[in-house]
Amino acid sequence: MRGRGFLWTLVLGSLLAVGVLWGTIVALDYGPQLGLDLRGGISITLAPDQGQDYTQEDLGDAVDVLRARVDALGVAEPELARRGDNIMVQLPGLENQNQAEDVIERTASLQFRRVRDIVYPPGDPRAGRFQRPSSDAPSYQQVGPPCEQLDQRFVDQGPPPDDQEIVVCETADRQAGGANGETGGESAQSDDEAQPRAKYVLGPTEIPGDAIEDAQARLSQQGAWQTQLQLDDQGADTFAEVTADLACASVGSIERRFAVVLDGQARSYPVSSDVPCDVGITGGAAVIDTGSQAQAEEIATVLRGGSLPIQLSITQSEAVSPTLGQESLEGGLQAGFLGLALVAGYLVMLYRGIGAVAIAELAMFGVVVYGLIIVLGNTIGFTLTLAGIAGVVVSVGIAADSSIIYRERYRDEIRAGATVRSAADKAFTRAFRTNLTGNTVSFLAAGVLYLLAIGPVRGFAFTLGLSTLIDTLLLATFTRGLFGLVSRNKRLARSRWMGLRAHTVAPRLTRAGDGVTTAAGEQAPAPGDGQGERAHSEDADSHDTEVGREP
Repeated sequence: MRGRGFLWTLVLGSLLAVGVLWGTIVALDYGPQLGLDLRGGISITLAPDQGQDYTQEDLGDAVDVLRARVDALGVAEPELARRGDNIMVQLPGLENQNQAEDVIERTASLQFRRVRDIVYPPGDPRAGRFQRPSSDAPSYQQVGPPCEQLDQRFVDQGPPPDDQEIVVCETADRQAGGANGETGGESAQSDDEAQPRAKYVLGPTEIPGDAIEDAQARLSQQGAWQTQLQLDDQGADTFAEVTADLACASVGSIERRFAVVLDGQARSYPVSSDVPCDVGITGGAAVIDTGSQAQAEEIATVLRGGSLPIQLSITQSEAVSPTLGQESLEGGLQAGFLGLALVAGYLVMLYRGIGAVAIAELAMFGVVVYGLIIVLGNTIGFTLTLAGIAGVVVSVGIAADSSIIYRERYRDEIRAGATVRSAADKAFTRAFRTNLTGNTVSFLAAGVLYLLAIGPVRGFAFTLGLSTLIDTLLLATFTRGLFGLVSRNKRLARSRWMGLRAHTVAPRLTRAGDGVTTAAGEQAPAPGDGQGERAHSEDADSHDTEVGREP
């Protein structure tokens, strides 16, 4: 049997721990990390293209690349996970669905290649501006299939081999610029994507895409948007060697041009006339002219993340509006508060005053659960979803069960003739053992569900398991201490409304020989039965423990 000091320690210690928890939340300005269904966003599912060979390791590498791209988008707490051979990408708070799809689906295969020849479609005003490598210019139709087929070939077959000469088409926006950042001045008169595009005959890869250390969207000195690249040491050396060789070609020659091939489409850049022959461009800096800020940032984002090891296609994409997410959040919170109110009202009707004490216990439970959800969201990245709120609402019932079992055990002890104080102590011992067994089963079930389930169900299992642990801890500390202090208070214990006295929970008990007889004359268990022994053992208690019996 514990004293008042021990009980006060349990109660005050619990309150202090909760105070520290919420003090940390307020001091660090933490807030709950809401999932896609609660604050809106974009959900995308990707699958490998059919016909290509890939391994599970390739899928894992693809997830890593996608995570780097998503991080570059600035999305708070994104969720990326594999579901079999599919990859699920959840982007809470992001509204631009087209941007998200472009960044995620793009392969980001980058190669630097020498330009062997450029063949323009008939009527293109850029034709004839450059010195050709031979006087026998092939016709536009003779150089490779149509651009649509060349683009699709990249989609179907992936990046072209590094050691082969290839034919690709220029980008649909027809942007071009200088290798040192200056504009080349040969953009097409029209940016209509339906117009025929120039075809590039390119040599083997000189610098692969993995030589890029960084990529940033910047404005050039001429006010045009570019993606500025920084190459690693080996890439910088190779870039200097190639541009030194290209700079030796005559100004205006096609052979003076360098091409950047991104996802099967080319942008070509003339080496500026001020680059000295056999010296080249040093420093490892290169640019990709893009024309718009959005495109410059998109290219920079995918290049920083790296190339996807396999071809992926979007099989499903949906957007959840912030308004719908807010409505879901409000609905979940209302369900939680309504559940707490109904449970609290039921406990008061059933147990009167000691039921009101249970309200304080449930309030403490709610404060701790919500506080830990906030802290876990800002430390380990736990995202609260609508399914997670459902887990919390279900756990309110678990916490109510703990209160009900404790109070029913207390009633059993009072019916057996125990005093108020001893009944509270013994009821805790028996109730805690029962609740520990039940909560262990609930926690194990939540753990199995979390490990085997996918998607939102894992959020439900996580909050259910977390709430079960919190309920067990609070039952052993705050609930035990608070109920014990109430049972030791003379005024509260004597109050008829509190429901602590014997006649408020069972017929009046009176001694009758070796047993205990009710006012109706029914024989209660004798001392030898165990329950009667508990009643006799309390005779020596102090006067404040006798209030459980009728005078």
